[in-house]
Amino acid sequence: MRKNAISTRSFAALGGALALTASLFVVAPVSAEPEVTRKDVEDAYHRAEDANERVNGLVADQQRLKRRVKEASAEIAALTRVYNVQRDELGSAIVQQHLEQPLGPTVSLLSSSDSSAFIEGLSAIDALNTNRADALESFDKTRVSLEKRRDQLAKHQAELKKAKKKADKERATMLKEFRKAQADFERLNPQIQAAMNEGDYTPIENAGSGAAKQAIAFAMKQLGDPYVYGATGPNKWDCSGLVLRAYGSAGVSLPRTARQQVGATRRISRSELRPGDLVAYSGLGHIGIYLGNGKVVHAPRPGKRVEIMGLNGYSVFTRVGG
Repeated sequence: MRKNAISTRSFAALGGALALTASLFVVAPVSAEPEVTRKDVEDAYHRAEDANERVNGLVADQQRLKRRVKEASAEIAALTRVYNVQRDELGSAIVQQHLEQPLGPTVSLLSSSDSSAFIEGLSAIDALNTNRADALESFDKTRVSLEKRRDQLAKHQAELKKAKKKADKERATMLKEFRKAQADFERLNPQIQAAMNEGDYTPIENAGSGAAKQAIAFAMKQLGDPYVYGATGPNKWDCSGLVLRAYGSAGVSLPRTARQQVGATRRISRSELRPGDLVAYSGLGHIGIYLGNGKVVHAPRPGKRVEIMGLNGYSVFTRVGG
């Protein structure tokens, strides 16, 4: 009887141990991926657009440096032609004088008994030496200018290489942020996706005056055009590209990026806003054109089109011109 009791207790203990052991090998449930909100997606798109604006600025730097390289190369080519002509002329003059008077121009004068000839020849030699000195001075100036332009060209080429490398890095950042934004957007429910992709494409007529009116009219013609990173038209745009071309159509030259456009215009308060003023986010990664009545025309983000929206989100206000 005692043996059976011991056996029963042993089996019970063994069962408890097996249950405990099994519990140690239970795989914990995989934690669910954090829920994505509309704000998360909008923030991701904003980060991508910020990176895009930085790329735009670096591309503009590259274009400016390419122009400098081209200008420096043209100057070097022109100076090289002048340098070669001057060098050849000087070389020919020196060789010719040596052939005509190997022992120097003063030898024939020392044996001359004609004072008039002596004086006339001396004057000619003085003129020859003066001309040669002027030619040498001019040649040296050309040489110095040529060396200076070559140094400038090397500097511009090094800066261009650096700008390209930096632009490539920023472009990789932009693509990374964009892919994240797209992935997050696809995780939203269809109703939120549809709401985020809605846009107002109803034109506003005769807003503003002068250059502002022309810029607004240009932007109205682009309503419905797709947003594309780095695009400046004619049928696709990013935010600063639209502003750039809109005011360019009115004869007003603005820089390439949102940050530069804000810097090139006069800051105003929200209460001073009038049609044609520029409106930007606080981080200066996005910009649009104010239309009046709390409305803004802008190129929003990939997946959307040039549209009209409210002032919500804009906190930097500037005026083009006076």
